[in-house]
Amino acid sequence: MTFPANSARVVVVRHPAPDHAMFAEVAFDSASFAPGSGEVQVTIRPRPGVYGIDLESSSGLRQATVTFKYAVHFLAPADARGRFGSDIAFERQLFVGALERDTVTYLPSTRPATDNLTAALPGPGSYIVSAPRDAELPTP
Repeated sequence: MTFPANSARVVVVRHPAPDHAMFAEVAFDSASFAPGSGEVQVTIRPRPGVYGIDLESSSGLRQATVTFKYAVHFLAPADARGRFGSDIAFERQLFVGALERDTVTYLPSTRPATDNLTAALPGPGSYIVSAPRDAELPTP
């Protein structure tokens, strides 16, 4: 999509048919892009096989916010109960992470509502919902 850089926008990404459930909301405020950027082109693509997005921008994206919404499609991995004790305990460990090659970097994440996970995005990149591999790590 293309829009003026100094205008706020919220982009809703949905699952495909038949349910069209919300997958993610990506919010851009009036300061998300460098001043004087004019119009910007933003591309948001779901990442196949994971709960995540790829975010691209034609002009210096400085910040954005993503809220992943997973109420309808949440399914804990098969070994989550053994490692975390329950599906709910696993879900409490989830965070938004920045994905670079094979490394996931934790982003401070909050829960604005049940089955929603929000984080500020520092710029273009790949972002996923993840959990620590070690059940002993503290809750983010």
